[in-house]
Amino acid sequence: MNLTLTLGAAAVVGAIGMLWWGLTARPSAARANLFAGLPQPESSEPTSSLIRQLGQKARGLLPNSMVDGLEVNLIQAGHPYGFDLPRILGLKITLAGLSALLLTLIGQPIWAIVIALVMFFLPDYWVLTERDKRQEAMRAAAADTIDQLTICVEAGLGFDAALARVATTTEGALTEELRRTMSDIRAGIPRPQALRALADRAQIIEIRVLVSALLQAQKHGVPIAETLRIQSAEMRVKRKQRAEEAAAKLTVKMLFPIIFCFLPVFMIVLVGPAFLGLGDFL
Repeated sequence: MNLTLTLGAAAVVGAIGMLWWGLTARPSAARANLFAGLPQPESSEPTSSLIRQLGQKARGLLPNSMVDGLEVNLIQAGHPYGFDLPRILGLKITLAGLSALLLTLIGQPIWAIVIALVMFFLPDYWVLTERDKRQEAMRAAAADTIDQLTICVEAGLGFDAALARVATTTEGALTEELRRTMSDIRAGIPRPQALRALADRAQIIEIRVLVSALLQAQKHGVPIAETLRIQSAEMRVKRKQRAEEAAAKLTVKMLFPIIFCFLPVFMIVLVGPAFLGLGDFL
């Protein structure tokens, strides 16, 4: 019994420590810039190396559709906290294994399977959440970014120079994608291909429409400044419509707390004294 408790406590401490390390470890910005676009070297930390090796081995055992989908979501999420695919796969296997070991040691084999499955897919849910947050941030910043591009182009800068100017003077998720696009162009990738890659990474309708408009303008010789001005106006209209839609949904969302939280208390305060007075009268 003492051995079981000891192993169980060690498994709990190990799971908590592994989860904390996985969520807080972040590579330095200088190192990320240094190795941008290059194969990532193996980490010198024993724990990180072990997790990465476990993830690389698990990659060949898991279904390709699952691994490819997770990799796409991870790219669209911007590799939060420096996570790459082998590391997050290793974290999934580690969390599931430690959870199953703990519950098996305390005599809960059925719960061990259930919790192991939950812990295995928990990082996927976290990646999806980070992806949605990042896409929402890019969607909110799209109109202002296009305005800055329009101003730079109308001031006499070329499109590539304007893109570089905006990428170096602003911050945010969309700016990070613009910087990567500029790096692709400087590396020799054709501009249409780099812009299509930007739309694929962003996966928001605003950027897809903008890229399509820019490619059509370049193909037919339409001034880029005029195209940017039109796209900026359309994005502002869409942002206004989204705000109006959210405001319209607010009334429906308020029904539940009003009916089940505010209204009963209001009725108690309003009708309660009358019932108490009625009881004294009777």
